[in-house]
Amino acid sequence: MENKVRDPIHKHILFNEFERRIIDHPFFQRLRFISQLSFLQSYVYPGGVHNRFTHSLGAMHVAGLLFTQFVEKSDLLMNKLNKDDIDALRKRIRVAGLLHDIGHGPFSHASEVIFPNLKKLPLNWSWWKKVEDRQAVHEDYSVLLIQTLAEEGLFDSGFAQDICSLIHKDIKPSEYFNNLEDSIPSFHRVLKGLISGEVDCDRMDYLLRDSYYCGVSYGHYDLEWLISAMGVAENNGKLIFTISEKGVRAFEDLLLARYHMIDQVYFHKTKAGFVHYLEQAIKNQEIKFKIPTNPKEYAKLRDGTVIDLMFEASENKHNYWSYHLMNRITAKRIIRLQRSNLEDGKLLENLIKLCEDNEIKYFTNDASGELSHLCEGMDSEMMIYVEKKNINSTSFVPIYQYSDLLQKYNEKIQFTDFFVRVEDFEKFNKNKNPLV
Repeated sequence: MENKVRDPIHKHILFNEFERRIIDHPFFQRLRFISQLSFLQSYVYPGGVHNRFTHSLGAMHVAGLLFTQFVEKSDLLMNKLNKDDIDALRKRIRVAGLLHDIGHGPFSHASEVIFPNLKKLPLNWSWWKKVEDRQAVHEDYSVLLIQTLAEEGLFDSGFAQDICSLIHKDIKPSEYFNNLEDSIPSFHRVLKGLISGEVDCDRMDYLLRDSYYCGVSYGHYDLEWLISAMGVAENNGKLIFTISEKGVRAFEDLLLARYHMIDQVYFHKTKAGFVHYLEQAIKNQEIKFKIPTNPKEYAKLRDGTVIDLMFEASENKHNYWSYHLMNRITAKRIIRLQRSNLEDGKLLENLIKLCEDNEIKYFTNDASGELSHLCEGMDSEMMIYVEKKNINSTSFVPIYQYSDLLQKYNEKIQFTDFFVRVEDFEKFNKNKNPLV
C-alpha cells in the first residue's frame, strides 16, 4: 500500500508501509517539534517555522529520485545488480534520507555545546571504524537512535548499520555492502555521496525548503535538471560520480544558492547574535538543561522543552542571555570581516584591543569551512567529474577544473562577524574613532 502527503516543495511525497512504520515511531515524530532553522530564524523571517520532520520527508523523496537516476537509469549498474539488490538498495537509500537528521537536539546545533563525550553513549562500537575521544555531535545521536530502532525490531541490525554508514563518516557498512563491492568496487562510496556528499538529498531539499518558508529567492535552483544530469561511470576500475556538461550550470546554481543562503539567511546578523545568546544561556546554566545519553530520554527533548525553560529564566534580568534572547534585545553587529583579507585581520585585532582596553563587552561569530570541498588536492575518490564529450571519446574532468565559478566562490565563505553587546554600543561609538 502506498501512502501520500502533500508538500509545497515536491508537490507529493510517496512512502510505503515499511517507511510509514518508521515515520510513525515516536523517535521520528519528535522531529515535528524540532524546527529546521530554530525558532531564532523566525525572529528574522517570520515564515521560517518549518521543522525537521518535513525536511526529512523531503530528503527521503529526493534520495529516491537520486537512486533512480544513479542506479535504475544506469546500464552499467543495472547489468551488475539483480532485482532483489535493487529493491534492497532503494530501501536503504530512502530510509537513510529519511533518518539523516533524526539525532538533532533542541534548536539543532545550538544544543550541541553541552553534548556529552562520544564514549559515554551506549553505542554498538563494532560498527565503528574508529572511536575518537571527542564531544558527541548530532550525527552520533542519529546512530544511537537508529541502533535503538533496530533493537526494537523495526528493521534488522545489518540494515541499521548500512543506514548509519550512509549518514556517518565513521560507520562501516555491513557484510551486505562488502559483498556487493566485490563486483562493484567503490559502490558504497558513490551511494553515500547521495546522502552525505557535496550534492546530496539533504542539501537539495533544505535549500529549496528554507528559501520557500523564509520568503526569499536566494535558494532557488533547477532540481529536476540537476538530477537528470548526474550519474555514475567506471574509470580506472572504480565507480566515479559524474555530471554531464549540460548539468554544470545547474550545479553552479546550487552552489550560488548555498552561498547566498549562508550569507543572507543562515548567518543573518540577528540570528547569529541570538544563536550566541542561546548557546551562552545553555553553557552558563541559566536553564537546567542536560543532554542525556539514554536514547529514549534523549528522544523526549524538543524545542519546546528549552523554550519553556528560557521563558522562565528570562523573568530574572540577572539571567543576561535568557532575558535578552526572549525579549529580543539583540547585540549590535559592528562589521563583517573577511578572514582572507589581511587588512580585515588587522582590524579585528584592533577591535578586540579597543574593546578590552575600554571594558566593552563583545563577541565574534565565525563562518568557517568552504562552500564546497570539491577542490584541487582533495581525495580523488570524493571528486565529482564532468563527463566531457570529445569527437570520438569521453573524458572525465574534475569539476573544479571545469567550473570557473566553483574556483571563484569556494574561498568566499570565510568571515567573522564582530558584535558588541547592546548596553555597550554607545560606549563603543564614543571610542571607535582611532579605527575609522
